[in-house]
Amino acid sequence: MQTVDFIENWLKNIAINFQEAKIRYEYRKSTQSHLIEILPLAFFEQEEAYLMEELKFEDEFEKLFPNENVVFISEDSLTKIQHSDFELGYNNFVFDNSNNSGFNIEIVGVGEESSVCEFNFALAA
Repeated sequence: MQTVDFIENWLKNIAINFQEAKIRYEYRKSTQSHLIEILPLAFFEQEEAYLMEELKFEDEFEKLFPNENVVFISEDSLTKIQHSDFELGYNNFVFDNSNNSGFNIEIVGVGEESSVCEFNFALAA
């Protein structure tokens, strides 16, 4: 099994089991590093079931691919995803700022596989 296939299969499983997670992946050939970004940071820090899955993944990854690196990051990390190879959990989400400011944004179908993107702006006078 190729490294990227192994990672992608695991990440798809994580996206199914932890639907609140936003996941991005990037491979950096120069350092043979696989970057996995998990958002939000609160999920990354507080979801014990996810953390157990990550530990299992890291153990298996090290056994199968001893000459490669996997690095988990989140929004507070110094390392950032520059050009994601794939993303999970970013489709069909809504931002709602309904705290009486009168400004609402709705984003529908954002992602590579989607062809719909709708912006609705409303401003109260």
